[in-house]
Amino acid sequence: GVRMRDYGRFGLADADAGDSRSLLVECGFHGDESSRDVAHDQCVRFLQAADVLDAAEIARLLPGWRQPDAPRQWALEVTGPVVAQSEHFRFNAPFSGLEVIEKAGTVIGDNDGTPVTTPYDDCVLVMPSTRQARAGVTVVRYAQRRPL
Repeated sequence: GVRMRDYGRFGLADADAGDSRSLLVECGFHGDESSRDVAHDQCVRFLQAADVLDAAEIARLLPGWRQPDAPRQWALEVTGPVVAQSEHFRFNAPFSGLEVIEKAGTVIGDNDGTPVTTPYDDCVLVMPSTRQARAGVTVVRYAQRRPL
């Protein structure tokens, strides 16, 4: 469906956004308790990185919010959406999200008769869903990953 970044300045390139910035953190599946833990962790990491709170203040004010560092993390840069042409959009596999498609040009679905292919090697699928598929609705986003 439509997300905040699809509206106005939130979806503009830096050169066009003026002094506006947006940040999207994917925390996991809606309703999953671990998603809340990820959201808390990202909030306190942001507050610490911005020098709003130090580690001791975070531990005192928000106990349990900071999670252990992950052994390896990736940053995902969303490069663009796939928008359904109609309610007939279909994926060719049961993608659930964050799958890494090895080769550019891999067919991942059918958009009203047009094959949907990955634009680059190691393409990450972000939030694939046909639940609300109809003309003009984003059904998946492509992302490139890089190690942090």
